[in-house]
Amino acid sequence: MISRDEVLELTIDSVAFEGKSIARVDGFVVFVEGGVPGDVVRAKIYKKKKDYAEAKLIEVISSSPNRVEAPCSYFGVCGGCRWQHLEYSEQLRYKRQHVVDALERTGGLKLNVEDIIGANEIYGYRNKIEMTFSDRPYWIHENDPVTVALGFHAPGRYDKTLDILHCYLADDNVNAIVNWFRKAIDPESELRRELGLTLYESKSHAGLLRFLTIRKSLYTGEYMVNLVVLNSEPSIGRLAAKLHADLSFVSTFASIVNTTRSQVATGDVDKIHFGEGYITEKLGKYKFKISPLSFFQTNTKQAELLYDAALRGIGEKHDVIYDMYSGTGSISIYMSEFAGHVYGFELVPSAVKDSGDNAALNDVGNVSFHQTDLLDLFKGTDIVGNFDRLDIPKPDLILLDPPRSGLHPKIASNLHLLGARKIVYVSCNPMTQARDVKEIVSHGYAPIHSQPVDMFPQTYHIENVMTLVKV
Repeated sequence: MISRDEVLELTIDSVAFEGKSIARVDGFVVFVEGGVPGDVVRAKIYKKKKDYAEAKLIEVISSSPNRVEAPCSYFGVCGGCRWQHLEYSEQLRYKRQHVVDALERTGGLKLNVEDIIGANEIYGYRNKIEMTFSDRPYWIHENDPVTVALGFHAPGRYDKTLDILHCYLADDNVNAIVNWFRKAIDPESELRRELGLTLYESKSHAGLLRFLTIRKSLYTGEYMVNLVVLNSEPSIGRLAAKLHADLSFVSTFASIVNTTRSQVATGDVDKIHFGEGYITEKLGKYKFKISPLSFFQTNTKQAELLYDAALRGIGEKHDVIYDMYSGTGSISIYMSEFAGHVYGFELVPSAVKDSGDNAALNDVGNVSFHQTDLLDLFKGTDIVGNFDRLDIPKPDLILLDPPRSGLHPKIASNLHLLGARKIVYVSCNPMTQARDVKEIVSHGYAPIHSQPVDMFPQTYHIENVMTLVKV
């Protein structure tokens, strides 16, 4: 019987949904961090449960033919890109299989899942990166000389930040901006002393610099820097001026104030220190203004392929389309040619404003956006009446693009009352999508198509577009 702290020789045979590899000992499942199917490894058990164990890889005895050298020196320490060691075609194969498994095991659904749409660019593809300032760095090895950090939280250590000198998912200019700020916060930095820069510390709720967010546009080549700070100080303007002088390719700089203890890179826009305060991106023939707090798909090229997959699901033109969870209106606008009118529903007021601005930017007149909590519209016994009171006609097609948690149970179980002939469900989490689709199917819909799209190479994440029709 397997016990904690035991060292085993294991053969990796598959990969679990959240990226851990799987080995079996007499049928008992052992999850191994850092393994590749086909590897023979030595691994140490660190957690033992009734139905499974978890182990840490100690040594690769024999490498799988699908194992590749991870280019990033932080691989295995930073939790962001857990599949850098897995050949990309194999990443795609397992991602598609995760969709199949979710639909069959969670949804009880059997349908053909199309070949996954992969990415041509598997590094440097992110148009947004978000890092944390900290004077409590996570040390990779004993006697690590790092005293301050600008990077990502180490896995399971929200009190410690891993200092990242180069992120392979970002381009060279983004990394140059990160390293400019790293030099600025160095304890020996003249700029830090001159401006009196301090780093935020959560326990004391003190220190100026909290988060750095960098966004880029493939279409225009613009770069936007958003600095999240505890409060507004004159030193931020001087810091922005120095950045502008040193890195002329940065298009705009915004400071965002977050006075709460919440460890999130958001808040209220304090000031645009230079530039327009936004960048402009393009998907298909449509342009989109991205302001400091706007949501936008983080892989621009793959977002266009994802939206095209949704359009194929929509198929012919429909009189009325509902875009639930419409965000900043990008997919509403993208599918506007397929509708007499698109009605978007979104909770966040700033996103609704961005939606209207983007519709005007593209001269799209057949879309309208409603700032509302969707759950409120699905409460009570007269759900159709809740929409009628907004003077919105019933939909022919509903497009769903919820967060990773999926649909609220009340929405999933009452969606059929709106009477749409077709539903297109875009999801970044096949497990919650399968759960929701199972409920929708129980109310008279049939799934007819599933199209996975890889938005995030080197990770286990996968998007899936499902099409359902009323039967």
